[in-house]
This record gives sequence, structure tokens and C-alpha cells, in this order.
Amino acid sequence: MTNKWQELKNAAEKAQAEGEYSLAERLWYEVLHESVGMAPTDRRRALALERLGECLWYQEKFFEALPLAEELVTIYTEVFGTGNIETASMQANLGLLHVVLRNLTTAEPLLCDALEVKRAVLGANHPALRRLEDTYRDVVARLKSNESPAGIVSAKQWSKTGRFEPVEEIPADASPSYLDESDAQILWMPLFEQAKEASNTGDWQLAETRLAQGAKLAEYFGEKDERLLATLEGLADMLQKQDKHHQAHPVLERVREIRILISGRLSSEVAEAYNNLARSHYYAGSYDAAESAAFECHQIYEKLYGPEHLSVATSLGNIGMLYHLQGRLPDAEKAYKRGVAIRTKKQGPNHPDTLKLIQNYANLLRDLKRDEEANHLQALATGFMSGSWKAVSISTEDKLTVEGDPS
Repeated sequence: MTNKWQELKNAAEKAQAEGEYSLAERLWYEVLHESVGMAPTDRRRALALERLGECLWYQEKFFEALPLAEELVTIYTEVFGTGNIETASMQANLGLLHVVLRNLTTAEPLLCDALEVKRAVLGANHPALRRLEDTYRDVVARLKSNESPAGIVSAKQWSKTGRFEPVEEIPADASPSYLDESDAQILWMPLFEQAKEASNTGDWQLAETRLAQGAKLAEYFGEKDERLLATLEGLADMLQKQDKHHQAHPVLERVREIRILISGRLSSEVAEAYNNLARSHYYAGSYDAAESAAFECHQIYEKLYGPEHLSVATSLGNIGMLYHLQGRLPDAEKAYKRGVAIRTKKQGPNHPDTLKLIQNYANLLRDLKRDEEANHLQALATGFMSGSWKAVSISTEDKLTVEGDPS
């Protein structure tokens, strides 16, 4: 790979991970320009196409994403063949684009083929299939009735594979037994600084490697040492930025246990640790585990700040989304309804956070076949279900509280 390609790729990854989609889009187009002359199935071009397509999807630039998704299906089919789950993921993405563009006749066979492969590989009851199956059933029903799709496509359905990026596992070798704390301190600091520098330039893979090495050395400092926590939290962050959520789970669990040891269970730091773990399980498609951690986070915030704090509304929105994805619609409605009530009281009905939660609630009502109520809420909020996990930040939440209204 050329140095310029790698530098642009790192910058684009960083911008996209931080939600700066407009900047990321421009950078990914530059990355694609650098791939001119590469082989049609070069993994560098495929990576750029995939990340740019995702970037356009989250900005709802569906027409622009369409040719990218078509090229990705061609590349994945040539590299992995039909019947491969990674190819099926690309077919599903292309199908979803045709759904939101109302090209239902084109979308139906793409979604059907993708579902057939995913069921064969993942099993018919895998939670990751539920939303895609709902979308497919809706497409078939609308084709029969000549109606437009009901808007149940969620942003979270967009598939990310990462198969064109090399995956380096965390080294399993133990730390040298002859080191003491002073030796570990000398060795740990440059690794941690190198990791920060790599992270700042968007080189997640190098940062992950340095933090994995640094975490072993930081064990010498003791479980209550902030350097160990900082290293583990940084490692989990780098793993999640690369969609390595299964590898991040044990790291995040360790962070949670250390936070409990330091602060006690009833603390905002522990609640945040539970929320981070829930978010990682959610993106990995492990909804039961995500629900358990999200509920712990919610209970802590409610005990700390009372039932009407904005942090409680955020956790209710997360729990409602998990119930919704699992088909537990009455439970999801209770969570959404209470979250909307809190946000409306604290932030007002027109605040962006309130409107986003109302939109998710409207989508749920459609799934419950309560279209009249959904249409009423739809008049208050536009767009489609964000499917993004909300991070709970006490300082941010406090700033959002209406002046003079205690949280």
C-alpha cells in the first residue's frame, strides 16, 4: 500500500468513527482516487467502497451509494463466490438501498438470496436476521398490494464485514516474569504514547497492538491504578472502532469489574461501563447480553439521579430499541413512551433528541399496526430509525436540562 493511501484511509476512518460523515465522505473519495490502477478485486478498493457506501447510507445519500453497492456485490461474488455470508451481506445492503429508493421489484430477489444464505450460516433464529426478515416480508406484501414500503428499514441493518482488512489477534504471550513495577513503568509509557499517536491519525490497528502490549505491563501497577484502566478502555475503544466487538467484550467486562472495585456499584462510572458493554454486545448482534447490561446501566442511573433525569431517558431509549429488535413490542412501547415523556418535559418536544426518540416510537407503532398513532407522531419527526447506540454522558446530559429544572 502507498503511504498516501494509508494516510488518507486512516484520516477517513477517524472522521467516520467520530460521526463526521461529510468529512469522511470527501476523504473516502480521495482514497478511491488513489486506488485507480489497482486490480478490480483489490482489497484496498473494496474497503474504500464499503466504508464510503456506509458513510453515504448514514447521510441518506442513497442514489450515490447505489453504484458503490453494486460494485461491492460484484467484487465479493468474484472473491468469495455466491453462498458466502460476506457476499450475502453486500447483497443485503444493495437490497436495502433499492427498498428505500422504492425499487421493490429489484430489492426482493436480492433480499431473498441474502436471507437464504444468512439463515444457512447463522441459523433461522439468529437475532441479526429479524430486521432483515421484517423488511423482506414488508417488501413482498407491498409488491402484492402495489403499495410503498412502510419505512421499517433501519440504519443498523447496513452490514459491515471487514473481510478485506487483515485481522491481527491480540498476542497471547504472558508478560515476562522478571519485570517489576518500575520496569513495567519504563516499558509501558512509550507504548501508551505510541498508541495515542496512532489513534490520533486513525491507525486503529497499530493502536490496538500497542495497547494490548501495554495492558499486560499495566497489570503490574495493580487493579486500582488509573493507568491500567486507561489502557484497557483505550484497547476496547480501538477494537470497537474496527468492529471487533467480540474481542472487546472481555476487555469491557474487566473495565466494569475494576470500576466496581474502585467506585462501588452505585456510581456513574460503573453505569457508563455497563452502557459501553451493552453497546458492544448490541453491535455484535448479541441482544440478550446487551439488554442485561443496558438494564443494569438504567437501574444505576435511576437510583443515582431519580426517575426523570435525562440519563434515564437515554437508557430507556437504548432498552426500547433492544426490545424492538427482539420483537418484544409491548415492552419496547413502555420504554419509548416513558423516555419520550422525560425528554419532552426536560428538553421540549422539538429538541433533536426528543424527535429522534419519537421517530423510533412511531416506527414501533407501525410494527404494532397502529398506523394512525404512528402518523401522528411522524408529523413531529422525520427520517428513519437511527439504530445507533446512545452514549450516556453526565456532563452533557446536565447541559441539556432546562434551566431551573432540577435533574
